[in-house]
Amino acid sequence: MVFGVLIDVPTIVGGFLIMLYYRKKLTSILARVPLPSLVTCVLISIPLIILEEQIDCMPAWCGQVLIPPTLPFLLLEVFAVSLIALRVHATSPFRVVSVYSALGVFWELLFGGLVGAPLIIALIFAPYVWIGYGFVSLLPLSIVLLNRDNVMNSVAQTANPASASPSI
Repeated sequence: MVFGVLIDVPTIVGGFLIMLYYRKKLTSILARVPLPSLVTCVLISIPLIILEEQIDCMPAWCGQVLIPPTLPFLLLEVFAVSLIALRVHATSPFRVVSVYSALGVFWELLFGGLVGAPLIIALIFAPYVWIGYGFVSLLPLSIVLLNRDNVMNSVAQTANPASASPSI
């Protein structure tokens, strides 16, 4: 933790709770951006991932890089989760984020920052890791699911351009 537990934990937890509480209002504002919602999803994810990774950084690069080396992987994860949520016709962003965050906790336990940690430490940090994954994915997924119809129509028109042109 970069700034200490008294600053870092409230920043991530408080940020997540504020996003959760104001999710609909923030989503409606960000959905007005004149870009496809998947592009907006990725662009919104970038600063959230950078902030979260700078707070929960690995000792090998903590404080030494501006852009964390985990950024491409987490962007790919958020993009993939967005596509999966669209494919399964998810209706609740919170449910999708909950599943993604639970899988993130297992990832951290098996391959990430909690590998080799004593059980008590893993149990203490697991909820914080869950919130960290939720912090980077809640708002982007909310945007994608709000604009689901627009995304599906644009994908269908791209796949079949003949159906997009009006018939005479």
